[in-house]
Amino acid sequence: MMMTNKLWALKVTFRQLTALVPSCAAALLLGAAPLALQAQVRPAVTRSVDEPARVPYAYSVTPTCPFTNQCTANFPVVPAGKRLRVNQVSMIFFFSNGAGFFMVHRNTGNEALSAWPVTAFGGAYYGALFSSTQAVDLIYEAGEAPVLEFGQNAGNTIFADTRNRFGVTGYIVDTTP
Repeated sequence: MMMTNKLWALKVTFRQLTALVPSCAAALLLGAAPLALQAQVRPAVTRSVDEPARVPYAYSVTPTCPFTNQCTANFPVVPAGKRLRVNQVSMIFFFSNGAGFFMVHRNTGNEALSAWPVTAFGGAYYGALFSSTQAVDLIYEAGEAPVLEFGQNAGNTIFADTRNRFGVTGYIVDTTP
């Protein structure tokens, strides 16, 4: 009886050993690999300028309308050592009719980046409204500024209302080392 128990114990041990053979073989192979292959070289720790250190940026600006069918808004210039990443632009204009466009520029308005058609819709007691919110991914470097524009065909008039607004949201990051 004692002999049978010892044999069974040996079988279990043998089964356990055969199960370990593949992982032991792998360990032996890795141990034999040159040290250069095993070493992990990591870059020096640096600060990520587009990650957690970003500062939220949100501006809402009343437009200036140099013509009766065009309104623009100049946003603040990005300070030195900073970068602005714009995620969304928006506009709302009250009591205007027809169709037009909503455009994003860089700096003075001469560098158009994107444009969308907009059409007036009935805003109940607000009258006819133009409203648009667009998801974008635009980068403005130090010294540059977002400019938004709303325009209509000649003969249409954008009604001057103190509630008319342009908006920009995103975040600013520090680019200095």
